[in-house]
Amino acid sequence: MKDFPRLTDEDFDEQRLVNHSGQSVIIFSADWCPYCVSFFNNWREYGRVSSVMIADLTSIDSRLWEGFDLNIVPSMAIFKDGILQKRWDGILGRGLSIDQIEDVNSYFSKS
Repeated sequence: MKDFPRLTDEDFDEQRLVNHSGQSVIIFSADWCPYCVSFFNNWREYGRVSSVMIADLTSIDSRLWEGFDLNIVPSMAIFKDGILQKRWDGILGRGLSIDQIEDVNSYFSKS
């Protein structure tokens, strides 16, 4: 997880990613989450997107939990020029799977 730039509450205004241009996948993650660790192992093997950032939710006080109505990490979202385009929410007891990683790869290959 340390290879990707980390975002905090300050990088967002409501559900808008400030000072962002282009298209990126944002992975909502927390250091204490075992499903996040597993997800990043899968991402390193199957992910084909180069513009990746982590929205750090390690603190339970992060405004991002409520701002994005997140209940499960990891979750992913695609932003284009700061605007949310598509989102994949993690599943309780499982997180995100290789299928969702492939969905992101496909989304980026079409754009």
